[in-house]
Amino acid sequence: MNSFDFDRESFDKIASTYKEARPEYNPEVYTCIESIKPYSKDSVLLEIGAGTGIATKEIADKWHSKIIAIEPGKNLREIAQSRLHDYSNVSFIKTTFENYTTDRMMFDGIFSATAFHWIDPDIKYKKAFNLLKNDGLLVLYWNNYGVQDEKVSESIQKLYMKYGMKADKQSVREQQAENIKKRKDEIEGSGLFHIVKHAIFENTIKYETGKYINLLKTFSDHSKEKVPEIELFFQEISNVINSNHGVIDLNIKVNLEIAQKT
Repeated sequence: MNSFDFDRESFDKIASTYKEARPEYNPEVYTCIESIKPYSKDSVLLEIGAGTGIATKEIADKWHSKIIAIEPGKNLREIAQSRLHDYSNVSFIKTTFENYTTDRMMFDGIFSATAFHWIDPDIKYKKAFNLLKNDGLLVLYWNNYGVQDEKVSESIQKLYMKYGMKADKQSVREQQAENIKKRKDEIEGSGLFHIVKHAIFENTIKYETGKYINLLKTFSDHSKEKVPEIELFFQEISNVINSNHGVIDLNIKVNLEIAQKT
């Protein structure tokens, strides 16, 4: 198994932690999507990388559309199925997007929440293009995290440097801006899609020490395989948060990219 496959499959090993720690998406995301294309119960949507079904449920509650949700991870898929067990309009498929096949079904929209970057770059845009109706949308969005308090954030960033998890002195905001630009450029650079709406939405959620550490554990590069001293890192992060009354304000910035076929 190569590093890419390991990272993608690592989420399934911590599915319950993922469910407990990962936040929902800002409701404004779906209001923005609707301003471009109002979906309905008659729409057929494909979701790539459903995970524990956070975005799946939000999409289903918003439009009541038929949703085919792809999720290769057994544990993640079981949690998602449990979350949406009363939703007859939602079905989960055990496969990857690369291996997904369908009987010439064309979709009104393809959604992927914090997952599209895991797909083989030689496949994802070509396949999405072929699966979408001409007026369909490719909807991609990611949660980006940053600690609100600058002093606490600086203390945490020093620990990333100490444990070799950060090789430069970019601020969290600079890193986020760079990642968001890369995602936009990749979509436009595909030659198959053009962005019709780019938006960023922000909110702040309080995280207690344990929940924040669990959130970090859901990031593929925060593992013992990648960082042998990861438990010491987590302990030092805990100490920083505990010195801040055991709570931090986590700024969550959602970048939303809505694209149409070129």
